[in-house]
Amino acid sequence: MAAAASPASAGGDLLVVVLCNGLDATGLTEVLNGLKSESKKIGSHKRRELFWEAYGALISKAGSLQGSVNAMLLCRAVPDGGNTAEVVDLTKRQRGLIGGGGVEILGRKLRPQVDPVTKSWAMAWSEKEAQPALDDLLHGEPCIYVTTDTVFVSTRLKRVMCQSQSGSLKTVKEIEKLRSELSPDKPLRSVAFAGHEPPSINGYNFILAGTPNPGDLLPKTVGYINSISANEIYDYFLLRRNDHLVGEAEKLIAQMLSDVGKGVLPLISASSKKDAAVAYKNGLMKRVFVHESMAKFVNRVQQDGQVEISVIRGNVDGTLFAQYGSIVFEQYYRVDLHTFS
Repeated sequence: MAAAASPASAGGDLLVVVLCNGLDATGLTEVLNGLKSESKKIGSHKRRELFWEAYGALISKAGSLQGSVNAMLLCRAVPDGGNTAEVVDLTKRQRGLIGGGGVEILGRKLRPQVDPVTKSWAMAWSEKEAQPALDDLLHGEPCIYVTTDTVFVSTRLKRVMCQSQSGSLKTVKEIEKLRSELSPDKPLRSVAFAGHEPPSINGYNFILAGTPNPGDLLPKTVGYINSISANEIYDYFLLRRNDHLVGEAEKLIAQMLSDVGKGVLPLISASSKKDAAVAYKNGLMKRVFVHESMAKFVNRVQQDGQVEISVIRGNVDGTLFAQYGSIVFEQYYRVDLHTFS
């Protein structure tokens, strides 16, 4: 079967994602039956029917599998009774990461009652958690965070320990020294499913977590949160990332305004969805910053994978980025896009 990849963006009212790490078909089927039984607690009858259809389809798929199952099971169920279920085998790299490579998948591990202490497990996500979980597993950007005794690389669901610390960092000098010493593979490890991609320190991804508060002396390149919750740390990372992306988008806007002021045809365009569509269709778009509300455009660009895209999320009211239509892009060439319309 094919390597794990995002499913097609087919319409569907319910998505169920199951990640299986080494259970056999019998154990996986027992876990899926347990999830199906849990769905009886759902209040809406129509919603229960969708869950039963989805888990029924996945149980049917699981029953035909052989040996240890290392795969993602995906099912989209729609209200008219149709569903699409598939089993996507994990790659050798993915199996190694979660089966013994030191990468921890965070969340509730499901095991069959006949062997509750087995090292094999399954995890499941549905409803609003399913697509974000799938995106995180396959494409999540990691942050680097430091607790009182450990350096971690982590997304919301994937985490790996990289280095032990002898104690809390007490001064800005100590913090900056550690930050300067952290490099890809030395000791920062990859949690990427798609390939070996150990992260590098950048302007927003380095965070102190649950350590003594260093006060107002920290540079902007170092984040601080008084928590060691992986969820809260990653939420904070996404806020920092968002602020960074808005700032980068606004640098492009400033470049555009400077060109206009000089009477030069800008390399940067902003505010026009129509211009963005023209530039993208004609292969003129090099990179784009766009708000998540333009979901159709975002999905198309991400699926095609031909243009560098940065998706800005949440409330951007009051920013220059919002004033210019929440979409800014750089072209390969200085051209008048209206000549292509």
